[in-house]
Amino acid sequence: MQSSARGASGFASRAVRSQSLPLAMSTPGTPMKRIPVCALLAIAVSLAASRRGAAQDAVPRSPTFLAGGSRLDREGLPEMLSASAGSTVDLSFYYTSPEDDLPGVEQFDHLQGFSMVLCYDCRLTSDDTTFRVASPSIASALGVEFVAFRSEGREDDGDGCEMSFAMLVEAVPPFEGKTLPPTSEPLRLATVELGVDGGVACGETLEIDFCDGVDISGRVPLHNVYSAENRSFAAATRGTGVVIDSTASFRRGDCNWDGGFHISDAIAVLNAVFFQASFGFRPLCEDACDANDDGRLDLADTMTLLRWLFLRGTPPAAPGILAAGLDPTDDRLECALPCP
Repeated sequence: MQSSARGASGFASRAVRSQSLPLAMSTPGTPMKRIPVCALLAIAVSLAASRRGAAQDAVPRSPTFLAGGSRLDREGLPEMLSASAGSTVDLSFYYTSPEDDLPGVEQFDHLQGFSMVLCYDCRLTSDDTTFRVASPSIASALGVEFVAFRSEGREDDGDGCEMSFAMLVEAVPPFEGKTLPPTSEPLRLATVELGVDGGVACGETLEIDFCDGVDISGRVPLHNVYSAENRSFAAATRGTGVVIDSTASFRRGDCNWDGGFHISDAIAVLNAVFFQASFGFRPLCEDACDANDDGRLDLADTMTLLRWLFLRGTPPAAPGILAAGLDPTDDRLECALPCP
């Protein structure tokens, strides 16, 4: 999207009669020269145009919209997201706006507001109720007055799954001239929770990219733009993705994750419950150790395994021991097994 052009110079297009007036510059020891008023006007118009041109030429060094994890990586950029199938992950929104060092009073590196638009793999789901302005953040410190987030996850509407995030620093009087300040380091603005489909295979990457011309609201196409000096400009962008580097699919009872079911699994439950500090054992999948699926790890899980192994007791709960699956119970236990 191209930035909108400034208006005309403001000088009327009319003939100006030349009048000789003693207003010209002179140097010591030389007679005062007379310069026509029309020449002075032409010089003024030329200088103003050159200043505007210089400012517009510098605008392409534009702010950048970024998306990614809640932390920055070693290169100072938002980290790539990682998750397991069937889990959730937080997507964060950032901006940068390097100092432009332009002369004059115009400040194109100070953002009055912006709109971000992202398209994402429809195997991700966005829960709008989880959207929140990051705190602490520059947005919360400024007391941003208008924030809007919306996602549309219908794959059959012709434009896939997309989301928009808009922010305006000042939206109601009194207007104090507050803006998002220049920054070379990405500053986090907000976060939303994404759900990952349980059928996504380990090793896949679900793309999240900035996109333009998306009609999320059903009214007009939206674009990645920012506002500075009451004008709109296209922003640079840097997308991200969700790498499926682990799985939440497990076999109930395989607490030590060795692929089998032995007395060592019952011992692993005991270590997880009573001896984490001593042995440093933390199960990769707590759900696999929760043999009776009551949402907690305790001695009852050890006894369930021992009775099933040696006394023909009740087998471990779903998804069972024969095939891996997801936990059918919503509890606080975690499971993130590395991709095979």
